[in-house]
Amino acid sequence: MKSICKLSIYLSISFILSSCVDEISNPSNFEPQVFISGFLTGGTEYVTIKIQRTVPVDEQNLNPINDALISLFTKDPNGSTELLTTSFNVDNGTYKSSEMITSTIGNLYWIEITLADGTTFISDKEILKPAIIINDIVITNETNRVIFSDPIDDYNFYLINFLFIYDGDGDVNLKINELTNDVLFNGNDNATFDTTDFFVYNPHEVRVNISNLNYSTYQFYLNQFAQFENQVNNVGSESGPGQLFLPPPANLTGNIMNTSNNKRALGFFSVQSTTQFIKNY
Repeated sequence: MKSICKLSIYLSISFILSSCVDEISNPSNFEPQVFISGFLTGGTEYVTIKIQRTVPVDEQNLNPINDALISLFTKDPNGSTELLTTSFNVDNGTYKSSEMITSTIGNLYWIEITLADGTTFISDKEILKPAIIINDIVITNETNRVIFSDPIDDYNFYLINFLFIYDGDGDVNLKINELTNDVLFNGNDNATFDTTDFFVYNPHEVRVNISNLNYSTYQFYLNQFAQFENQVNNVGSESGPGQLFLPPPANLTGNIMNTSNNKRALGFFSVQSTTQFIKNY
């Protein structure tokens, strides 16, 4: 299976342009937009959400939003809705729930955000799918493989992280991120997924995380991986007329709606069950 991206996920929004002649100054028409990213990953956890405004490509500093009001909701299969929390601590645009949240498989979850100027955002209601059972990891000089049980009664989308550690201090030395669906192995109790573009030798420890995603989050990751891969593949190429015809970055709109203008916002709030399997060598 072809790998989409072999590097860590970067939430960068940039557009790389090169000119074949002299640099020409261009008046900026940049308009900052709100970018939101957050996760609910199952079990009992603190829920973290990042909110910031985008900045021009020639600026390195972030523009965090620290005065937003966040509400986290859930709805059970019977249709009963509950407000889980509105209490978040904020630090440089990162909001962390004041208490741990216990989530339930099969429930829907979403967030509502109100900015100081009254602008409101609501994420799509996403279901918390069951955690995936990982059976084994096989690491050789020819392949990196994870073996797991794929649910038979659902069409699943996965984010799979391979983390390689080469010493005993626990620091991750190599991380490989992959995306896949279960078209080829739906319902297989010993489904296999291989990543073969990076071979590792004699790791001290291997950790594999599998996140069971909703479709909208899967699509967001696909666009994000495609944007990053395009930038990496072309950043070192020679400038020339061909650079003007490179595809632009993918549209990183996700599952959040700006209800003030009824447009999709940048970013996403992902509801996903995540399982980790650790194997020592």
